[in-house]
Amino acid sequence: MENQNLSLKPTLAIVGRPNVGKSTLFNRITKTRSALVADIAGLTRDPKVGLGKIGDKDYIVVDTGGIDSSEDSEIGIIAAEKSLEVAKECNVIIFVVDGRTGLNAADEILADSLRRLNKRVVIAVNKSEGLDQDFVIAEFSKLQIGNIIPISASHGEGIASLIEDISFDWPPLNQTTDLENTSERIKISVIGRPNVGKSTLVNRITGQNSMITSDIPGTTRDSVDFDFTWRDQNYTIIDTAGIRRKGRTTGVAEKFSVMQSLQALEHAHVIVLVVDAKEGITDQDLHLLGLTLDNGGSLVIATNKWDALDEDGREECLKELDRRLTFATFVEVCKISALEGNGLRSLFLSINKSYEASIRKHKTRDITNILFDAVTSHPAPMVRGRRVKLRFAHMGGENPPKIVIHGNLVETLPVSYKRYLENFFRAKLDLIGTPIKLFFLNGDNPYSGRKNQLTKRQQNKRRRLMRHVKKQ
Repeated sequence: MENQNLSLKPTLAIVGRPNVGKSTLFNRITKTRSALVADIAGLTRDPKVGLGKIGDKDYIVVDTGGIDSSEDSEIGIIAAEKSLEVAKECNVIIFVVDGRTGLNAADEILADSLRRLNKRVVIAVNKSEGLDQDFVIAEFSKLQIGNIIPISASHGEGIASLIEDISFDWPPLNQTTDLENTSERIKISVIGRPNVGKSTLVNRITGQNSMITSDIPGTTRDSVDFDFTWRDQNYTIIDTAGIRRKGRTTGVAEKFSVMQSLQALEHAHVIVLVVDAKEGITDQDLHLLGLTLDNGGSLVIATNKWDALDEDGREECLKELDRRLTFATFVEVCKISALEGNGLRSLFLSINKSYEASIRKHKTRDITNILFDAVTSHPAPMVRGRRVKLRFAHMGGENPPKIVIHGNLVETLPVSYKRYLENFFRAKLDLIGTPIKLFFLNGDNPYSGRKNQLTKRQQNKRRRLMRHVKKQ
């Protein structure tokens, strides 16, 4: 059996004084709204981790608390120390400054602190919309710490240039997804909150005590993968660090353990979300489930410690799962006991089923026929007196299944109708345990830009009509 640590993606830290727009920039780069944004200085205290989605590179983004040299409070000092500690562990630092207020002494003090970290720094001059770009660059060039990129995080201006400047020497994102040797080996990532039994499950599956287990949450820090075989099928299983709520994540080591766990989502074909049956499914479990579905991974939910529940407890747990998983009814739930080894057969059957559904290929004819059936059952709505026409569809990729739909006015389709199409395709294609992504493309007008050429007879008729109009 082989095992190895997963290497981290390139990481970039966003640092700066309070209220300069760090969290807004984080939300813009990760294309989320997970960081709180308000005109209140010092709103962000703990570092927040996300996956970068701007540009064609693969990287991790860390939003840090504001560093204010004039703040003498204990919380402010701790937040500043934590921010610099996180920045030291990242590959690149985005030093965010305020273009409206200009360069000040606090920026110069922070620049000196960042210079001592011996890391690559890029200065992002935020709130620079409408300002003279040359003047902005000249003012902050006094810091002499890195390239200067004027941006507007709230309006999205200059963000692409910022990421391009940062990531020019990073490896490009693998658009084909990590599917080498898919016919031979299925990659499984085990994720979940701390102390739900992930490492115990990995030890039970691999038949070795490879992972340290204890009742202390956070025992596992590194994401480690193991190769094994079950019923002539080769697998790689990845045990990850427990991901707890942001407010309870402490220390740089644990922060980067969370980064590795998020990265494991992209390394795997199937994600096994381990839930503690005694505690039921929590908000953090739902957050991890949402991250998995957003990332496009196939998913199986394993309710661990099922043997510890009595009959009433099991019934209550199933009711809670049905109530809170209404948005993910396609995900199979397996009742297991990692300690006793119960339910592992049904778990692997669900894993295989989810994986097979995610890589299954479908003919264009079949996909188009399903689209026609969906439109016949529930036609697309009218837009400005014209009905949206969906003409044909085809597969655009696997893992997860991607379906490309061609038509006219598709950009006006409401979200509710897109969700209807997604559910219709899922039911017809029997896609169990895997999300599905729909892409809509407008058809080009074949006569666009072409001038109608009149025949000689039509030209003569046009002249006679024009003479008649002039007489009138």
